[in-house]
Amino acid sequence: METTIREEARDIPILEKVDVLVAGGGVAGCAAAVSAARAGASTLLMERNGCLGGVATATLMANIGNRYLTASGKQVISGFAGEVVERLVEVGAASARWRNRDVPGVVIDSERLKVVLIEMAEEAGVRVLTHAVAARPIMDGSAVIGAFCESKSGRQAVLAKATVDATGEADLAHQAGARCRFQTGSASILFKLANVDLDAFVAFLAQDPDGFPAGQDSVKDLETFDRNWRERGTLFFPHGGGRTWPFLQEAVARGDLKKEMPPAFSLDAFGLYAIGGPGFVVVNSNFYRIADLDVRNLSEFELHAQKICYYVADFMIKHVPGFSRAHVAHIGVDLGIRVSRYIEGRNVLDDKNVLSAPAPVLADDVIGTFPVCDQRPERQGFFRDYTCDIPFGITVPVGCDNLLVGSGKSVSTASPAILRGMTGCMICGQAVGAASALAAAKGLRSADVPLRELQRELLRQNAYLGEPERLRALGLT
Repeated sequence: METTIREEARDIPILEKVDVLVAGGGVAGCAAAVSAARAGASTLLMERNGCLGGVATATLMANIGNRYLTASGKQVISGFAGEVVERLVEVGAASARWRNRDVPGVVIDSERLKVVLIEMAEEAGVRVLTHAVAARPIMDGSAVIGAFCESKSGRQAVLAKATVDATGEADLAHQAGARCRFQTGSASILFKLANVDLDAFVAFLAQDPDGFPAGQDSVKDLETFDRNWRERGTLFFPHGGGRTWPFLQEAVARGDLKKEMPPAFSLDAFGLYAIGGPGFVVVNSNFYRIADLDVRNLSEFELHAQKICYYVADFMIKHVPGFSRAHVAHIGVDLGIRVSRYIEGRNVLDDKNVLSAPAPVLADDVIGTFPVCDQRPERQGFFRDYTCDIPFGITVPVGCDNLLVGSGKSVSTASPAILRGMTGCMICGQAVGAASALAAAKGLRSADVPLRELQRELLRQNAYLGEPERLRALGLT
């Protein structure tokens, strides 16, 4: 049986020549493209969907995990990641009262995020191509000099002085010869219910305070959950909380809800996200095991998930107080893959530095900071009052040149999960966009940009790299 076929060689038309090409228009890719353009580079962003935002929009992940704040509430993530939230607040698409360590996540209106990202790209001068897949890197030896694009216009080429892989699964880096690892993980699709009486739902939870899944997903307890809703307009029921919520598990025991409908599992995960006012709630309650990136498997999961969303929604409408008049208003269209393929980089960020470091973790090539988690049993999922530096070297793949990786879930970490959230993605994306612009301007490989110049550009773009004394130590003041 034949397993390959030879494609006829042909000349590919050049669509554009730019300073910086960014593959993937999720929040990491948007951060990369906007920061590159703000640094003076002509920039092209390719996105396979008809909207920007990736997992945050096409998958409907309507929550930006609140990594912005340390234990005492000091904001240690700003730049592009901070600007996105502030713009959402300005248009009523996120609560203005999110800056509190009791708030586990910045719940957002994913539909409005699409437009916010469009506006940021337009203002910066980014050229955006939608329904355009960066199908394969264009190589000059080991150096990436652009990418082939597949779209309704056919196969075309974009040549670039510097290229950013923000695909989320290191697609271009892998094809360019970068050394990569793979970790089996999971994926989900979310859905939105309209016409929900959220006050009634919160009141129902209050009837059984001991049954509330306290301490999960950075949610302290029922009192904090209630205060976030009443005073801050943020409803955040912990993802995975349904697994220990007596009400839901009793429904499972009765046969009202199946926990598994293969290949889906954990249908009782029950993460819920809403902002005050409209009566919408986004539901995160299915999982699929990602053991490879075979398109046949991913397609099966993606289509199955869209059916499962209605199964979970029907259960909620029939059985959960506050949901009796609800209906499905929107289903995500992309499978949101949490972890899969990620690069081996010039540096590796160790899990313990982010998850349990006993003191601040510093890096000379810092491009952003993360509050260190506090993993003591009584503080599971919360944070300490100091940070871990994110090093530039984790975005630099080993095995190919002139390409940087912008997605936090595919940079070089001991585990791909530690930077996979939106804040990690936006930090890495902004840094590699700025680095690529500097490399293009100076005629250097992306990996060889002068670190202090990169850091000064990030500071100019309002990124947080540390307190003044730290910046003085780095020679940045």
